[in-house]
Amino acid sequence: MWYILNKTYDAVGVLNNKIPKGCPILRDSWKGQLEDGYTTLEFDVYASHPQASFLSRGAFIIYTDNPDGYELFRITKTTESHGLEEIKTVYCETAATQDLIGQIIEPKSFVGASLSDIVKFLLSNTGWELGVCYYDEIISTDFDDYPTALEAIRSTIKQFGAEIEFKVEFDGQEVARKVVNLYEKRGTKTGVSFEYARNLEGLRKIEDGNKVVTAMIGIASNEDANGNPILLMNAQKKPPEGFEVIGNMIVDVNALQEYGNNGVNVVDKFIDETATNPVELFDNTLEALKKVNHPIYSYEATVVMMEQLEGYEHTKVSIGDTIYIKDISSEPPTYLEARILNKELSTVQKDKGSIVLGEYVPLTIQPIQAVEKAQRTLQLKEKVWNATIDRAKEAQEGVEEVKKQVPYKVDLVSSNGTTFRNGLIDTEITAIVYKGKENITDTLPKTAFIWTKTDKDGFFDVAWNYEHVGVGKTISVSSYDVNKKANFKCEIDLPEE
Repeated sequence: MWYILNKTYDAVGVLNNKIPKGCPILRDSWKGQLEDGYTTLEFDVYASHPQASFLSRGAFIIYTDNPDGYELFRITKTTESHGLEEIKTVYCETAATQDLIGQIIEPKSFVGASLSDIVKFLLSNTGWELGVCYYDEIISTDFDDYPTALEAIRSTIKQFGAEIEFKVEFDGQEVARKVVNLYEKRGTKTGVSFEYARNLEGLRKIEDGNKVVTAMIGIASNEDANGNPILLMNAQKKPPEGFEVIGNMIVDVNALQEYGNNGVNVVDKFIDETATNPVELFDNTLEALKKVNHPIYSYEATVVMMEQLEGYEHTKVSIGDTIYIKDISSEPPTYLEARILNKELSTVQKDKGSIVLGEYVPLTIQPIQAVEKAQRTLQLKEKVWNATIDRAKEAQEGVEEVKKQVPYKVDLVSSNGTTFRNGLIDTEITAIVYKGKENITDTLPKTAFIWTKTDKDGFFDVAWNYEHVGVGKTISVSSYDVNKKANFKCEIDLPEE
């Protein structure tokens, strides 16, 4: 259920496809992006519905279908199409955008102020307040060009690489709070994977080389303890291999050769608001250069958004989350770890949506080959996968039958049993390796333990297996790791004697 609010934030109607008096949603598209926390909402309703008249420019929508919290949208435009049916299309954007653009910041300097105090000041008289603020050290900054509150907040948090989101608290009748949250990094490392021919329909790689910088000038906005300018050249610090210092500028020699303008540096400047000495200025400028000294690659994935379907809630992902992509349709296959930069969802067509990935890390071929080999072994031996870790118990019993016939054996021990019910799973599985009667587990390196997991359909869980390469003799298993059924197995790669 979404709520319709008038321009004074009074609840005047609801959008819902199930309750009799609710205005039905015919089509909808929610789009969110990591950059600037900006989100949009577009949807269609019958123009003749009594509540459609409340959907006018300047009114608000409380969007309740984001599992990460309620959002407040302002209606910016509506259109009506006439044919067999009269359809009203409503366009909305994050309500904070107009609220913060409408507030101009008079010239002001902050010396030795906390980030939270600065942001609270910028939010004054906007109707929004600061919620989460991950960083609260002392900084100094100036606002002297009459920025809007939105511009000032964006420029301030950009210095820290912070990420922002806008949420609202609503009790069904009135808006209790409008909140701005600041995070060092939104989202979590979920372990959710999208695989071709299952929930991944297509993957498109995009390269953007327009913003590559080969050299960065470091400029400190503060002075040192004696009131003197802080200069990068005074750091007297040897740059890493492949970099060199020219005056107050750090140059990436390799980037210059690869991406320079006919041998000439592409230069940008980094304004450091936090450095208190030349060494800090050097380190911060180098890190800023490393972020822009190469083309930015992103992947646009068309996926089946199964998270809204019953039984697949565990596949939910949010903007900022780190997920895994397995595309075996490409040659060679593509295996990625990446963050979700943009996401699109529909509440009407629950299985349709898309995500845009960035900050990707290709998974190295050695672990992939190892787990693919394990997958082939598992698929040859197993056709039916039993619940949770029952297979571990069977393997234990099988080893007991032949323990006197082989020099090595492996026991898998679960700290909380091997059979679980009602989805309540919390255990540790430990592999114990014997050579004859001698326990040699602790003499083996962590890399000797090769853990693999398959799901209820016998599919290999690339993300889980990759995360558990080299973890050693013990793994933790919770309800999050198991969707209906899962099989866990440990093979031992013994060092050559």
